[in-house]
Amino acid sequence: MKKILLTLAVILALATTARAENIKIRFGILPVIDTLPLQVAEREGLFAENGLDVTLVRFMSALERDTAMQTGQIDGYFGDLVATYLLLDRGVPMHIALTSWRTTPGYPMFGIALSPANRDRDLAGMRGRSLALSRSTVMEFLADKLEDHLGVKRNYFERLEVKKMPIRLQMLLTDQVDSALLPEPLLSLARLKGGNVLATAEDLNLPLTVLCLHNRYFENNGEAYGKFLAAYREAVRRLAETPENYRMLMAEACRIPKPLVSRFPVYPFPAPALPAAAELNEVQDWMIAKGLLKKRVPHAAALPPAHK
Repeated sequence: MKKILLTLAVILALATTARAENIKIRFGILPVIDTLPLQVAEREGLFAENGLDVTLVRFMSALERDTAMQTGQIDGYFGDLVATYLLLDRGVPMHIALTSWRTTPGYPMFGIALSPANRDRDLAGMRGRSLALSRSTVMEFLADKLEDHLGVKRNYFERLEVKKMPIRLQMLLTDQVDSALLPEPLLSLARLKGGNVLATAEDLNLPLTVLCLHNRYFENNGEAYGKFLAAYREAVRRLAETPENYRMLMAEACRIPKPLVSRFPVYPFPAPALPAAAELNEVQDWMIAKGLLKKRVPHAAALPPAHK
């Protein structure tokens, strides 16, 4: 019995030591669809299997998340490229780890929703009508890109600043604005509640959201970064192979409205990859034109060391 107890004690000590040696990462996320692979990796222990101790820190606003990253309360974060370059410009020591979402045909992550009163209008009928969005953000970047894609001049719509997403949706559904730029699943909810969708960003072929990690995780030949990629890649693979296994996790963690839970698709996420230099330049050029950046952030500051 003593030998058995001694063996168990040794096993327990070794397990405790192994856990203690896991690389800790506090990773900031928002309750949105783009973060589903991270939720899968956490729920199924994929980070731990790769020697990481990842805590997903959930924020309800991008401002809170950005503040936490800037003040060192978190070690990595999920966000869009506009927010990422604003943080890099402020000197936050981080690199883009991977693209979490690219615009993908058939899976409209963002789009222009029409109010119930305007649900039957076409593009010509919406000229000069109000479009609710948040300025100086990825939403305004998308508004410009969508107008280009639709073949109309910039500011074809009368843009109205409505920063908070729930208020933007409420104003749309009560016909206080003619249209609104919204992410999924709010885009689908607007249609369900009597509105419609005029256009989506699915065909723009752009990287929109990314995962970033503090620079220290790229040291030692990127050991921690490699472990993070391995766990994330496996999560993406499992989502692709058995998407329905994760429907309820998506509904819970990504705040899918109850009427949409059974019908909203489980999106196919891209395998871990970095945005192309030309794509990063496009975002920065837009930010400089809008006065959000004074000059470009060097690729060496934004991308992992092997990709500088």
